[in-house]
Amino acid sequence: MPFGAIHKKEVMYIMGFWDAIIQGIVQGLTEFLPVSSSGHVSLVQHFTGTNIEGAQSFTLFLHFGTLIAVFIVYWNKIWSLVKEFFSMVKDFFTGKFVWKLEKMNENRRMVIMIVIASACILVAFLPIFGIFGIYDSNGELVKSLKDMSGLTSEDIDIIVEGVCLLLTGTLLLYSTKLAKDRKKNGNEGKGEVTLKSAVAMGVGQAFATMPGLSRSGTTTTLGMITGTEKNAALEFSFIMGIPAILAANVLEVFEMDGAEVAQLNIGVVILGVVVAAVVGVLSIAGLKWIVSNDKLNYFGWYCLVVGTIVIIVGIIEMITNKQFTVFGAVASATGSASGSASGSALMA
Repeated sequence: MPFGAIHKKEVMYIMGFWDAIIQGIVQGLTEFLPVSSSGHVSLVQHFTGTNIEGAQSFTLFLHFGTLIAVFIVYWNKIWSLVKEFFSMVKDFFTGKFVWKLEKMNENRRMVIMIVIASACILVAFLPIFGIFGIYDSNGELVKSLKDMSGLTSEDIDIIVEGVCLLLTGTLLLYSTKLAKDRKKNGNEGKGEVTLKSAVAMGVGQAFATMPGLSRSGTTTTLGMITGTEKNAALEFSFIMGIPAILAANVLEVFEMDGAEVAQLNIGVVILGVVVAAVVGVLSIAGLKWIVSNDKLNYFGWYCLVVGTIVIIVGIIEMITNKQFTVFGAVASATGSASGSASGSALMA
Protein backbone atom coordinates (compact mmCIF):
# COMPACT_ATOMS: atom_id res chain seq x y z
CA MET A 1 0.00 0.00 0.00
CA PRO A 2 1.47 3.43 -1.00
CA PHE A 3 2.41 5.75 1.83
CA GLY A 4 -0.33 8.26 2.52
CA ALA A 5 -3.04 6.28 0.73
CA ILE A 6 -6.52 7.18 1.90
CA HIS A 7 -9.46 4.87 1.33
CA LYS A 8 -13.12 5.60 0.79
CA LYS A 9 -15.62 4.40 3.34
CA GLU A 10 -17.37 1.12 2.80
CA VAL A 11 -20.60 1.99 4.62
CA MET A 12 -23.43 0.95 2.31
CA TYR A 13 -26.45 3.26 2.20
CA ILE A 14 -28.95 3.91 -0.58
CA MET A 15 -29.79 7.59 -1.02
CA GLY A 16 -33.49 8.47 -0.90
CA PHE A 17 -35.77 11.50 -1.08
CA TRP A 18 -35.01 12.64 2.46
CA ASP A 19 -31.29 12.55 1.62
CA ALA A 20 -32.04 14.73 -1.42
CA ILE A 21 -33.98 17.25 0.66
CA ILE A 22 -31.40 17.42 3.45
CA GLN A 23 -28.37 17.65 1.15
CA GLY A 24 -30.21 20.08 -1.16
CA ILE A 25 -30.87 22.38 1.80
CA VAL A 26 -27.27 22.05 3.00
CA GLN A 27 -25.96 22.80 -0.51
CA GLY A 28 -28.32 25.76 -1.05
CA LEU A 29 -27.45 27.30 2.31
CA THR A 30 -23.72 26.69 2.39
CA GLU A 31 -22.90 27.36 -1.28
CA PHE A 32 -23.63 31.05 -0.76
CA LEU A 33 -23.50 31.57 2.97
CA PRO A 34 -19.76 31.83 3.76
CA VAL A 35 -19.39 28.48 5.52
CA SER A 36 -18.29 26.18 2.64
CA SER A 37 -20.83 24.01 0.85
CA SER A 38 -18.29 21.34 -0.07
CA GLY A 39 -17.13 21.11 3.53
CA HIS A 40 -20.64 20.81 4.95
CA VAL A 41 -21.88 18.37 2.31
CA SER A 42 -18.75 16.28 2.92
CA LEU A 43 -19.46 16.30 6.67
CA VAL A 44 -23.15 15.45 6.19
CA GLN A 45 -22.17 12.54 3.98
CA HIS A 46 -19.52 11.48 6.50
CA PHE A 47 -21.87 11.43 9.49
CA THR A 48 -24.71 9.77 7.55
CA GLY A 49 -22.41 7.27 5.85
CA THR A 50 -23.53 8.32 2.35
CA ASN A 51 -20.29 9.50 0.79
CA ILE A 52 -20.05 6.35 -1.29
CA GLU A 53 -21.96 4.72 -4.16
CA GLY A 54 -23.30 7.74 -6.04
CA ALA A 55 -23.05 10.42 -3.35
CA GLN A 56 -20.15 12.26 -5.03
CA SER A 57 -22.05 12.33 -8.32
CA PHE A 58 -25.15 13.53 -6.47
CA THR A 59 -23.16 16.40 -4.95
CA LEU A 60 -22.10 17.41 -8.46
CA PHE A 61 -25.73 17.68 -9.56
CA LEU A 62 -26.51 19.81 -6.51
CA HIS A 63 -24.00 22.39 -7.78
CA PHE A 64 -26.11 22.80 -10.91
CA GLY A 65 -29.02 23.67 -8.61
CA THR A 66 -27.10 26.48 -6.92
CA LEU A 67 -25.89 27.75 -10.31
CA ILE A 68 -29.54 28.08 -11.30
CA ALA A 69 -30.04 30.21 -8.19
CA VAL A 70 -27.29 32.63 -9.29
CA PHE A 71 -28.88 32.97 -12.73
CA ILE A 72 -32.28 33.69 -11.16
CA VAL A 73 -31.00 36.42 -8.83
CA TYR A 74 -28.50 38.07 -11.20
CA TRP A 75 -30.17 37.36 -14.55
CA ASN A 76 -30.34 41.00 -15.72
CA LYS A 77 -26.67 41.62 -14.89
CA ILE A 78 -25.55 38.31 -16.39
CA TRP A 79 -27.48 38.92 -19.62
CA SER A 80 -25.98 42.41 -19.98
CA LEU A 81 -22.49 40.94 -19.50
CA VAL A 82 -23.13 38.22 -22.09
CA LYS A 83 -24.22 40.85 -24.63
CA GLU A 84 -21.18 42.97 -23.78
CA PHE A 85 -18.90 39.98 -24.26
CA PHE A 86 -20.12 39.39 -27.82
CA SER A 87 -19.93 43.13 -28.51
CA MET A 88 -16.33 43.05 -27.27
CA VAL A 89 -15.50 40.12 -29.56
CA LYS A 90 -17.03 41.97 -32.50
CA ASP A 91 -14.98 45.10 -31.73
CA PHE A 92 -11.84 42.99 -31.47
CA PHE A 93 -12.21 41.48 -34.94
CA THR A 94 -13.25 44.78 -36.53
CA GLY A 95 -10.30 46.68 -35.05
CA LYS A 96 -12.44 48.85 -32.76
CA PHE A 97 -11.39 47.26 -29.48
CA VAL A 98 -9.81 49.67 -26.97
CA TRP A 99 -7.37 48.03 -24.54
CA LYS A 100 -7.33 50.75 -21.88
CA LEU A 101 -9.59 49.81 -18.96
CA GLU A 102 -10.37 53.42 -18.09
CA LYS A 103 -11.94 53.91 -21.53
CA MET A 104 -14.22 50.87 -21.26
CA ASN A 105 -17.78 50.98 -19.98
CA GLU A 106 -18.64 49.32 -16.66
CA ASN A 107 -19.90 46.05 -18.15
CA ARG A 108 -16.89 45.65 -20.44
CA ARG A 109 -14.47 46.19 -17.56
CA MET A 110 -16.33 43.59 -15.53
CA VAL A 111 -16.15 41.08 -18.40
CA ILE A 112 -12.38 41.60 -18.58
CA MET A 113 -12.05 41.11 -14.81
CA ILE A 114 -14.13 37.90 -14.97
CA VAL A 115 -11.87 36.53 -17.72
CA ILE A 116 -8.77 37.35 -15.64
CA ALA A 117 -10.24 35.83 -12.46
CA SER A 118 -11.34 32.71 -14.36
CA ALA A 119 -7.85 32.26 -15.81
CA CYS A 120 -6.46 32.19 -12.26
CA ILE A 121 -8.35 28.93 -11.61
CA LEU A 122 -5.44 27.27 -13.43
CA VAL A 123 -3.62 27.51 -10.10
CA ALA A 124 -5.70 24.49 -9.06
CA PHE A 125 -3.92 22.37 -11.67
CA LEU A 126 -0.33 23.26 -10.71
CA PRO A 127 1.61 20.26 -9.26
CA ILE A 128 2.21 21.91 -5.88
CA PHE A 129 1.42 18.84 -3.75
CA GLY A 130 3.61 16.31 -5.55
CA ILE A 131 6.54 16.78 -3.16
CA PHE A 132 4.52 15.51 -0.17
CA GLY A 133 4.25 11.94 -1.48
CA ILE A 134 0.50 11.58 -0.88
CA TYR A 135 -1.30 8.86 -2.85
CA ASP A 136 -4.97 8.15 -3.40
CA SER A 137 -6.65 4.75 -2.97
CA ASN A 138 -5.72 3.82 -6.54
CA GLY A 139 -2.03 4.36 -5.81
CA GLU A 140 -1.84 7.54 -7.92
CA LEU A 141 0.26 10.47 -6.70
CA VAL A 142 -1.73 13.52 -5.60
CA LYS A 143 -0.08 16.38 -7.50
CA SER A 144 -2.42 19.35 -7.80
CA LEU A 145 -4.87 21.31 -5.69
CA LYS A 146 -7.66 19.72 -7.73
CA ASP A 147 -6.36 16.24 -6.89
CA MET A 148 -6.11 17.10 -3.20
CA SER A 149 -9.62 18.57 -3.18
CA GLY A 150 -11.08 15.43 -4.72
CA LEU A 151 -9.17 13.22 -2.30
CA THR A 152 -10.25 15.06 0.84
CA SER A 153 -13.88 15.16 -0.36
CA GLU A 154 -14.02 11.38 -0.72
CA ASP A 155 -11.79 10.01 2.04
CA ILE A 156 -12.64 8.97 5.57
CA ASP A 157 -10.54 11.73 7.17
CA ILE A 158 -12.48 14.87 8.18
CA ILE A 159 -9.55 16.67 9.83
CA VAL A 160 -8.72 18.58 6.64
CA GLU A 161 -12.31 19.87 6.48
CA GLY A 162 -11.95 21.06 10.07
CA VAL A 163 -8.70 22.91 9.39
CA CYS A 164 -10.19 24.60 6.32
CA LEU A 165 -13.24 25.67 8.34
CA LEU A 166 -10.89 27.30 10.88
CA LEU A 167 -9.23 29.22 8.04
CA THR A 168 -12.64 30.28 6.69
CA GLY A 169 -13.65 31.53 10.14
CA THR A 170 -10.46 33.54 10.47
CA LEU A 171 -10.99 35.18 7.07
CA LEU A 172 -14.59 36.10 7.92
CA LEU A 173 -13.65 37.68 11.24
CA TYR A 174 -10.93 39.69 9.51
CA SER A 175 -13.25 40.85 6.72
CA THR A 176 -15.81 42.07 9.28
CA LYS A 177 -13.16 44.06 11.14
CA LEU A 178 -11.87 45.47 7.85
CA ALA A 179 -15.36 46.58 6.76
CA LYS A 180 -16.07 48.29 10.09
CA ASP A 181 -12.70 50.06 10.10
CA ARG A 182 -13.27 51.34 6.58
CA LYS A 183 -16.71 52.61 7.49
CA LYS A 184 -15.21 54.56 10.41
CA ASN A 185 -12.58 56.08 8.14
CA GLY A 186 -15.12 56.94 5.45
CA ASN A 187 -13.26 54.89 2.82
CA GLU A 188 -15.16 51.69 2.02
CA GLY A 189 -13.17 50.83 -1.10
CA LYS A 190 -13.73 51.11 -4.85
CA GLY A 191 -17.15 50.37 -6.31
CA GLU A 192 -15.62 48.43 -9.19
CA VAL A 193 -13.35 45.41 -9.09
CA THR A 194 -9.73 46.29 -9.82
CA LEU A 195 -7.17 44.16 -11.66
CA LYS A 196 -5.47 43.36 -8.35
CA SER A 197 -8.76 42.26 -6.82
CA ALA A 198 -9.66 40.11 -9.83
CA VAL A 199 -6.36 38.22 -9.59
CA ALA A 200 -6.61 37.78 -5.81
CA MET A 201 -10.22 36.61 -5.98
CA GLY A 202 -9.44 34.24 -8.86
CA VAL A 203 -6.58 32.60 -6.96
CA GLY A 204 -8.77 32.45 -3.85
CA GLN A 205 -11.45 30.68 -5.86
CA ALA A 206 -8.90 28.05 -6.91
CA PHE A 207 -7.92 27.32 -3.30
CA ALA A 208 -11.58 27.30 -2.23
CA THR A 209 -11.97 23.98 -4.04
CA MET A 210 -10.75 22.49 -0.76
CA PRO A 211 -13.73 21.25 1.30
CA GLY A 212 -14.23 23.55 4.27
CA LEU A 213 -12.78 26.66 2.63
CA SER A 214 -15.71 28.89 1.67
CA ARG A 215 -15.62 30.16 -1.91
CA SER A 216 -17.86 33.18 -1.28
CA GLY A 217 -16.16 34.00 2.02
CA THR A 218 -12.63 33.63 0.65
CA THR A 219 -13.17 35.55 -2.58
CA THR A 220 -15.21 38.37 -1.01
CA THR A 221 -12.64 38.84 1.76
CA LEU A 222 -9.73 38.89 -0.70
CA GLY A 223 -11.61 41.41 -2.84
CA MET A 224 -12.05 43.67 0.17
CA ILE A 225 -8.42 43.27 1.25
CA THR A 226 -7.26 44.36 -2.22
CA GLY A 227 -9.39 47.51 -2.17
CA THR A 228 -12.83 46.62 -3.56
CA GLU A 229 -15.99 47.79 -1.77
CA LYS A 230 -17.71 44.91 0.07
CA ASN A 231 -20.96 44.81 -1.94
CA ALA A 232 -19.11 45.07 -5.25
CA ALA A 233 -16.78 42.28 -4.14
CA LEU A 234 -19.75 40.07 -3.20
CA GLU A 235 -21.53 40.59 -6.54
CA PHE A 236 -18.33 39.88 -8.45
CA SER A 237 -17.73 36.78 -6.33
CA PHE A 238 -21.08 35.33 -7.36
CA ILE A 239 -20.85 36.18 -11.06
CA MET A 240 -17.17 35.30 -11.58
CA GLY A 241 -17.86 31.85 -10.17
CA ILE A 242 -20.27 30.95 -12.98
CA PRO A 243 -17.72 30.15 -15.75
CA ALA A 244 -15.38 28.20 -13.46
CA ILE A 245 -18.09 26.24 -11.64
CA LEU A 246 -20.00 25.50 -14.85
CA ALA A 247 -16.87 24.36 -16.70
CA ALA A 248 -15.70 22.23 -13.76
CA ASN A 249 -19.11 20.58 -13.38
CA VAL A 250 -19.46 19.84 -17.09
CA LEU A 251 -15.97 18.31 -17.07
CA GLU A 252 -16.88 16.21 -14.05
CA VAL A 253 -20.03 14.99 -15.81
CA PHE A 254 -17.93 13.56 -18.63
CA GLU A 255 -15.57 11.96 -16.10
CA MET A 256 -18.34 10.35 -14.06
CA ASP A 257 -18.13 6.69 -13.19
CA GLY A 258 -21.06 5.03 -14.93
CA ALA A 259 -21.46 2.49 -12.14
CA GLU A 260 -21.62 5.27 -9.55
CA VAL A 261 -24.19 7.27 -11.53
CA ALA A 262 -26.29 4.12 -11.91
CA GLN A 263 -26.77 4.14 -8.12
CA LEU A 264 -28.72 7.41 -8.40
CA ASN A 265 -32.50 7.72 -8.68
CA ILE A 266 -33.46 10.40 -11.24
CA GLY A 267 -36.33 11.57 -9.03
CA VAL A 268 -33.96 11.98 -6.09
CA VAL A 269 -31.54 13.97 -8.26
CA ILE A 270 -34.25 16.33 -9.58
CA LEU A 271 -35.62 16.90 -6.09
CA GLY A 272 -32.15 17.70 -4.75
CA VAL A 273 -31.45 20.17 -7.57
CA VAL A 274 -34.79 21.98 -7.09
CA VAL A 275 -34.33 22.22 -3.32
CA ALA A 276 -30.75 23.50 -3.75
CA ALA A 277 -31.94 26.15 -6.25
CA VAL A 278 -34.83 27.43 -4.09
CA VAL A 279 -32.78 27.54 -0.90
CA GLY A 280 -29.91 29.09 -2.88
CA VAL A 281 -32.05 32.05 -3.98
CA LEU A 282 -33.02 32.72 -0.37
CA SER A 283 -29.40 32.35 0.75
CA ILE A 284 -28.13 34.91 -1.77
CA ALA A 285 -30.70 37.44 -0.56
CA GLY A 286 -29.68 36.74 3.01
CA LEU A 287 -25.97 37.06 2.33
CA LYS A 288 -26.43 40.41 0.56
CA TRP A 289 -28.11 41.73 3.71
CA ILE A 290 -25.45 40.18 5.95
CA VAL A 291 -22.56 41.77 4.02
CA SER A 292 -24.28 45.16 3.86
CA ASN A 293 -24.72 45.14 7.63
CA ASP A 294 -21.24 43.77 8.48
CA LYS A 295 -22.51 40.57 10.11
CA LEU A 296 -20.02 38.10 8.62
CA ASN A 297 -18.36 37.74 12.02
CA TYR A 298 -21.24 35.52 13.20
CA PHE A 299 -20.41 33.03 10.47
CA GLY A 300 -16.75 33.40 11.35
CA TRP A 301 -17.35 32.26 14.91
CA TYR A 302 -19.61 29.46 13.67
CA CYS A 303 -16.85 28.15 11.38
CA LEU A 304 -14.29 28.31 14.19
CA VAL A 305 -16.54 26.32 16.54
CA VAL A 306 -17.56 23.71 13.95
CA GLY A 307 -14.00 23.42 12.66
CA THR A 308 -12.68 22.78 16.16
CA ILE A 309 -15.33 20.12 16.85
CA VAL A 310 -14.68 18.42 13.50
CA ILE A 311 -10.93 18.26 14.16
CA ILE A 312 -11.51 16.74 17.61
CA VAL A 313 -13.91 14.12 16.20
CA GLY A 314 -11.52 13.42 13.34
CA ILE A 315 -8.62 12.81 15.74
CA ILE A 316 -10.78 10.49 17.87
CA GLU A 317 -11.81 8.56 14.74
CA MET A 318 -8.19 8.25 13.70
CA ILE A 319 -7.12 6.98 17.13
CA THR A 320 -10.04 4.55 17.57
CA ASN A 321 -10.01 3.49 13.91
CA LYS A 322 -13.79 4.02 13.76
CA GLN A 323 -16.10 6.25 11.78
CA PHE A 324 -18.88 7.92 13.76
CA THR A 325 -22.25 8.25 12.01
CA VAL A 326 -25.81 9.01 13.08
CA PHE A 327 -26.37 5.26 12.88
CA GLY A 328 -23.56 4.57 15.35
CA ALA A 329 -19.81 4.02 15.19
CA VAL A 330 -18.55 1.65 12.52
CA ALA A 331 -15.10 0.17 12.08
CA SER A 332 -12.96 1.88 9.47
CA ALA A 333 -11.90 -0.24 6.49
CA THR A 334 -8.56 1.52 6.36
CA GLY A 335 -6.82 -0.22 9.25
CA SER A 336 -3.63 1.37 10.49
CA ALA A 337 -3.06 2.95 7.10
CA SER A 338 -5.82 5.41 7.86
CA GLY A 339 -3.75 7.00 10.58
CA SER A 340 -0.78 7.42 8.27
CA ALA A 341 -3.01 8.98 5.68
CA SER A 342 -4.40 11.47 8.14
CA GLY A 343 -0.95 12.59 9.14
CA SER A 344 0.13 12.98 5.54
CA ALA A 345 -2.95 14.99 4.70
CA LEU A 346 -2.35 17.30 7.64
CA MET A 347 1.24 17.93 6.61
CA ALA A 348 0.00 18.85 3.15
